[in-house]
Amino acid sequence: MTSRLRKTRKLRGSVQCGGGRVGRNRKHSGGRGNAGGLSYNRTAMDRYHPGYFGKKGIRVFNLQRNRQHAPSINIDSLWNLISAEGRRLYLANK
Repeated sequence: MTSRLRKTRKLRGSVQCGGGRVGRNRKHSGGRGNAGGLSYNRTAMDRYHPGYFGKKGIRVFNLQRNRQHAPSINIDSLWNLISAEGRRLYLANK
């Protein structure tokens, strides 16, 4: 739609352009995006994104967690991985 046909053209100059005076209908009343996260939107950021602000450990660029994956097993439970028949074969050929 062209701008000459829009509702705002007629409302230009009025205080809130059809939003009413009480509610203060503004397009970006709290700022754009993540504005105010450190001050007036702090409670929402802490509630839904805990730990968003502040330093959190050492920065590791291009962190790939699958390279750090090193599963370990207790030595006592090694025999549980081998079947009962395998244990019998081991004891026979020991």
